[in-house]
Amino acid sequence: MLTLIRQELYKQLHGKFYIGWGIVTLAMALFAGFVYHSSKELSQINANGPIFSSAIIVVLVAMIVFASSILTTDFSNNTVKYLFARQFSRGKIFISKLVTIVVMYVYLLVVSFVSTLIANALFNKMRSIPFDVFGNRISGMSFYLFLMLSLVLLISCLFKSNAVAIAIGIVFYFVVSIINPFLSIFIYYHSWVKYIPLTFLNVYSQTISPMMSEMTKLSLNEMRVGSIIWGIVFLLVTYVVYNRRNV
Repeated sequence: MLTLIRQELYKQLHGKFYIGWGIVTLAMALFAGFVYHSSKELSQINANGPIFSSAIIVVLVAMIVFASSILTTDFSNNTVKYLFARQFSRGKIFISKLVTIVVMYVYLLVVSFVSTLIANALFNKMRSIPFDVFGNRISGMSFYLFLMLSLVLLISCLFKSNAVAIAIGIVFYFVVSIINPFLSIFIYYHSWVKYIPLTFLNVYSQTISPMMSEMTKLSLNEMRVGSIIWGIVFLLVTYVVYNRRNV
């Protein structure tokens, strides 16, 4: 298992994923800091929270792109035959990829935090660091990504295309906010609708804006538990599909 994890991390280091998205994350944080600094009204508030939010939105996109390709790359490059030849089970290969996803996510969160500190030092007049705000956003994003990435992994495995998974994952992020008013109507007339995965994709929004509970009709803890349950379901289905996929 450790050998597989080391190989996966080596491939990511060799592929420069961590450099490219790290630079984009820093650039987004600096841009957000500059915008708040340039506005007379916005410069009077502590911009650390909004700057960090801007940075982790890049993390969200990066992780969708990363997760969508991690299962399909081995098949498209035929490197999966090498793994099977060494008698690694598909279960261990699958778990090693999940571990790699977690490692990349933690890395990008650290980059986001450091980028926010840099933007804070350069542009923010109110230098205090709201760690509670940071923790709140990280918590919400973690639950959201657990559900979203499990869905993205399943899509990439079903369609055998990382491009489709990337497109659907990013579209979901923007579409959720658009269809929420309609989702609220459906929940009002059919209470069971609040338990579908689409509702739980609002977990990040509800974490930073508790008023979202009026739309979802679920508490934050229920949203978190539901995100975990649906995420596990999608991961199990993904493993079944991955385990039966032809080389």
